[in-house]
Amino acid sequence: MSGMTNHLNSDSDQSISNSLNLALELLSDIFIQISTLEIKSDEHRHFSNQHLTKLSIDITQFVELTTLTSRMITLKKNITLNEVKNSHIHLLFVLKGINQAQLKNDELILEDLIKYELKDNLTQWKINIIPTIKRMLNP
Repeated sequence: MSGMTNHLNSDSDQSISNSLNLALELLSDIFIQISTLEIKSDEHRHFSNQHLTKLSIDITQFVELTTLTSRMITLKKNITLNEVKNSHIHLLFVLKGINQAQLKNDELILEDLIKYELKDNLTQWKINIIPTIKRMLNP
């Protein structure tokens, strides 16, 4: 029975590791989208809105993936990941602000939210949160 338990633990560890790697890949795609995003007014607004919609969808997928991963870690390792929860809350507030700025056609606030708030939050995931989680899993 212990061999089967070890195999299940190994599979669980591999799933968590795969999820974290997928989250990093998704982050890379999001950073590319942010770097190529141009907030346009009037005649090009349609293209900006399409780009922002794709960005919002990818960020939502990132939040969903990292939420599920953190739940798996919490259940498996009995570790509370408060930094993940706080970062998710901040990300969701930023997304809400982006959506409101988009609806109001406020390009200045939209650019500030994306360039500063969103980019800063996602950078923390890339350089701090995900590496910390990986270290916790592989002491």
